[in-house]
Amino acid sequence: MNSEFRVSIVLLNWNGGERVVESYKAARAQENASIEIVLVDNGSQDDSLERCLAVAEPDRLIRLSENIGFAAGMNAGIAEATGAWVMPLGNDVYLSPDYVATVFARGESDPEIGVVGGKEYAWVDGERTDIVRPSAGALFVSPELRGRWVPANDDTYAFGVSGSMPLMRKAMLDDLKDVHGYWYDERFGTGYEDLDLWFRMQHRGWKALYCPSATAWHVGSASAGGASGFLDKPPDYQRRLFRNRHLIWMKNVSPGMRRKLAWRWTLFEMLLPVYLALRAPSALGPWWHGLQDARRLAPEFRREAERANQSALVPDSTMLSFVR
Repeated sequence: MNSEFRVSIVLLNWNGGERVVESYKAARAQENASIEIVLVDNGSQDDSLERCLAVAEPDRLIRLSENIGFAAGMNAGIAEATGAWVMPLGNDVYLSPDYVATVFARGESDPEIGVVGGKEYAWVDGERTDIVRPSAGALFVSPELRGRWVPANDDTYAFGVSGSMPLMRKAMLDDLKDVHGYWYDERFGTGYEDLDLWFRMQHRGWKALYCPSATAWHVGSASAGGASGFLDKPPDYQRRLFRNRHLIWMKNVSPGMRRKLAWRWTLFEMLLPVYLALRAPSALGPWWHGLQDARRLAPEFRREAERANQSALVPDSTMLSFVR
């Protein structure tokens, strides 16, 4: 791709307040990197967009009339990106000045790398702390299809990286679009949309690299009011996550993988409502409705899974090696 910019940062904002202004400033202050800023506003109703524009005009500005969700908002930005690499950036992430330069150099070192991501620290009450977030580490996947973060002090090839500030090769994204017809799957909305992308990326033989020397600070779950624990999130957010985990199972897990993982998946599904009844009875409603939502979507997702399995370039054994 011939491009004036090597990296397009797609910053997605929705009522980000002061937090997104700081994120925007940090993105603009990247050192030793050829970047463009694509600012996407998801129908914000506070003054956060105007405050960003008062700092400086982005290279591209997309104003959406309503909040269409993370996946669709990012897709709108990616469509306008001109860089050979694209960084989807949430409005609650503060990049260190050398973040882009560091992950870009790692990505360029291996043409098979589809995504590079760094280490997350907690951004609490406006303070960038030295507290390592739970999502700091090399991302693998559990047999129950939840993210499993493995601490690593050196560059580590993994299943994926944090979805908060990944640097993704545009050629990888376009490869996924050629197969599936989209970059992010907008049916996921917010939640598991990054895990879905990593599954599709790995099926096509692209690599993910965790690079702990690249650092950023993340508030976390900004769209859920900053609630970091799953059971602290709003009911509609819980319902979506319960649904999306099932969609991952139907869409991204090949028949060969299912045969290996089915007993763990089934046991978890049997115990989950019991756990919720004891720990958080209020989550039983979102769990049940999420399960029904997934069942309604099952025929559509299973048909897509059949097509995707035919385009997979790696064996089940490779995919199962990421299960921890």
